[in-house]
Amino acid sequence: MTPNSRETKARLMLWTTALIWGGGFVAGKMALTGLSPWGVLFWRFGLAALVFLPFFYRRILRQWKGLFVFALLSGLLLALSLAVQLWGLSYTTSARQSFLFTTYVAEAPFVSWAVLKKRPPAKAFAGGFLALSGIGLIAENGAGDIRLGDFITLSSSLLFTLQIVFVGKYMKKDMDIFVFSFIQFSAATLLSLLLLSLQGGPLIPRGTECTEGVLFLGILNTAAAFTLQNGAQKYLPDVTVSLISSMESVFGFLFSCLYYGNPVSPSFLAGGALCFAAIVLNGVGNKKIDDRG
Repeated sequence: MTPNSRETKARLMLWTTALIWGGGFVAGKMALTGLSPWGVLFWRFGLAALVFLPFFYRRILRQWKGLFVFALLSGLLLALSLAVQLWGLSYTTSARQSFLFTTYVAEAPFVSWAVLKKRPPAKAFAGGFLALSGIGLIAENGAGDIRLGDFITLSSSLLFTLQIVFVGKYMKKDMDIFVFSFIQFSAATLLSLLLLSLQGGPLIPRGTECTEGVLFLGILNTAAAFTLQNGAQKYLPDVTVSLISSMESVFGFLFSCLYYGNPVSPSFLAGGALCFAAIVLNGVGNKKIDDRG
């Protein structure tokens, strides 16, 4: 497979990831009807790990030692970022959070610059600005007073940015994505169980709506989507990953309109166009930020 075809495949993987994550905004609300945030995370990551185990247990047994530390740290950072995100959702609206959490688009160039010691091109900063402007238009109906949840959500966004850059820095092209993802999800499951035991709350999903939300989050939103994201990061710059992933807010708004009957406003259409322009701008002529072998 040529480098260009690998990059094209990686971009398609990220677009699929963004689509699935968009559905996660509705699924998350459904899951929270019968579980605490920590319970949602426990089932989300636990189900994802269980999906991989019967299919890849031989590969896991052979390769887990070489990936254990990297995947463990990635899983803990991932669980922490999403735990803080759910905590923030308790104090702000989903519309506001979809904008604030996706500020990782703007944070990624700066965090990547600090970690990788290589300044991203100017278009990366311009693309981040366009994407943020577009996401802001999409969420403008949620504007109003500043809330505690807004600051908590910004913290979760920074943690998620760190996770993206961390995986981007250390992920090698010859690493087994399924083994890495299994260890990552298992680590996140254990952390979520610890948080659940400390905070309290139900362990078993309550109600059909909650169960359906948990199944979507575990199987599609986590097992499928994060594996696609990790695989795509082998061949694309971290800034490209964050920009395409930011389209989850567009898909999330669209799914919310379909599920809850919210109308599609002109600001949503304009915001989606700005996000798409940011992705096109960033995608032209991009090269991998670092060599991962």
